[in-house]
Amino acid sequence: MSLTSTLVLLSALMLGALGSPSALHPYRPAGLVDIGYAQHVPTHINTTASGQRVAIYKNIRFANAPTTDQRFRAPDTKLPRVDAIQDGRLPWGSTDCISSAPGYLPFPGINGTTWGHEDCLFLDVYVPEGVRPGDNVPVLHNFYGGAYSFGNKELFFNPMGLFDLMHKQNGGKFIAVANNYRMGVSGFTWADGEDLDGNVGMLDCLAAARWTATHIHKFGGHGKHVTVIGQSAGAGMIYYMMVLNGGKGEPLPFQQAFISSPAAPQRRNVKDRQRELFSMVLKAANCTTLSCLRSVPEATLLRVNDRLINKLPSETGGGTLGPLMGFGPAPDGKLIPDIPLALIRQGWMHKSLKRLVVGTMALEGKETSHDVGMPGYFPTIVRQMLPAGANATIRAILDQYYHPGFEKELAWDWTTDAVFACNAYNLANGLPDKTLRYIMSTLPAVHGQDLSCKQAKGLN
Repeated sequence: MSLTSTLVLLSALMLGALGSPSALHPYRPAGLVDIGYAQHVPTHINTTASGQRVAIYKNIRFANAPTTDQRFRAPDTKLPRVDAIQDGRLPWGSTDCISSAPGYLPFPGINGTTWGHEDCLFLDVYVPEGVRPGDNVPVLHNFYGGAYSFGNKELFFNPMGLFDLMHKQNGGKFIAVANNYRMGVSGFTWADGEDLDGNVGMLDCLAAARWTATHIHKFGGHGKHVTVIGQSAGAGMIYYMMVLNGGKGEPLPFQQAFISSPAAPQRRNVKDRQRELFSMVLKAANCTTLSCLRSVPEATLLRVNDRLINKLPSETGGGTLGPLMGFGPAPDGKLIPDIPLALIRQGWMHKSLKRLVVGTMALEGKETSHDVGMPGYFPTIVRQMLPAGANATIRAILDQYYHPGFEKELAWDWTTDAVFACNAYNLANGLPDKTLRYIMSTLPAVHGQDLSCKQAKGLN
C-alpha cells in the first residue's frame, strides 16, 4: 500500500466533493459540511499517487474534553453548538491524547517520551473528490494500535494508498475516518466501588463509531455501511466491543469489521489487580482519593503516565504496558461482564455483523515477548497474565509449548496464542458463518508487519 501523498493548498475554486458553484459564495466556503453542532471545511486537499484528490477534514470534535470531573468517565457526547467555521488547522500533536512510549519500542523519535493532552477526543474524515452528500458510499473507520499506551489518529494510519487500490480495482470510492482515544492512565484506570467508569478508552472508540454512523451521511457516506478496522490495541477494542453488555442492548454502530492481531491478554477476576493499579496511580499523583486525582493539573497526569509506563518495568506478560496487569481493556463486571472468551462461548455477543475478517501474524510473539531465560522464566510470564495459575497448570502449558532447543520459541508461541491468536480464533468461532479467518505467514511474520498490507475486503 502506497502511503505517498502530496500536500496542496486549499482552493476555493475546487468543485466536485469540495463543493458546488455555490461554494464560491463568501458565506459558503468550498467543501463546507454542517454537522449540526459545528461547520467544517477541509483542512487539506491531498493527492494520491495516481492523482486522486482527497479532502481531509481534521480535528472534528466527537466528545467534550474529558477533564476535571469528566476524567475517568465515559465520553460526554452532548456537544455545544460552535458558530465559527472550523478548518481543523491546529499545531501538530496538539490534539493527541496523553501517550507514553517506552524506550525499548522500535519507534525512533517517540520511544522514551511522553506527550499529549487530555482534550483529545477528535477525529479526521477523508473524502475523495466526487463524493457528495447522498452518494452513500461505504465507510472505513480505523482504531489505531499502540499497546493501549501511545499513538494518535495519524501515526499508524494513512488511507491514501487504499483509495488508489480501490479505484484501480473497480473504480469504487469510500470515506475513511480515524479517531483519537484515551490511553494509559487516562484511558484504563478504574477500581470497583469508585465513581469512575472502566475501559473508557474503548468507550471513546465506540463513541467515535457512533459519531460516524450518525453524521457521515453529511459527507456522502453511508451510516449503515460502516466497516471498522483495527490493528493490535485497535483490534483488541473491537474484540471487547463484540461482547459489550453481553451482546444485549443497543446494537453496535458498524456492520462489518476487519480485525488484525487483536491484542487482548486473558484477564479474568481482575478487581483486586485493578484496585492495586488504581492505588499506584494515586500514589504517583501524590493523592489518596479520586477527587484529588480529578483535581490535579494535566501536567501531573503526564508525569504519572510517564512514570508508570516509561519508568517502571512492564509486568503484563504481553499486550499492554505498565506495572501489574498494565493499562488496557479488562472485564469491569458491568459493561464487560467477563472475558470475551467466556462470553463468546456462551453466545453472549453482538451477532448483527454482516461480515468479519479476523487474522493474526504467524509469529506475533517474536518481538512482543520476554524470551530470555527460558524455560526457567516461563512460569513468570504465564503468571503475569494468569496470577492464580497452579504449578500443575503451568506444567501442562509448558508441556504443550516447549521443545528442547527452541527456548525463545517457547515465549514467542505462548504470547502469540495467549495475547493474539486465541482471540481471533474465539471470535471466528462465535460468528462462523460470517467470518473470514487468516494467518499471515510471510516472513518475518511478526506483529505489525501487515499494517502496510491490508486489503479493503468487505467494503463494497
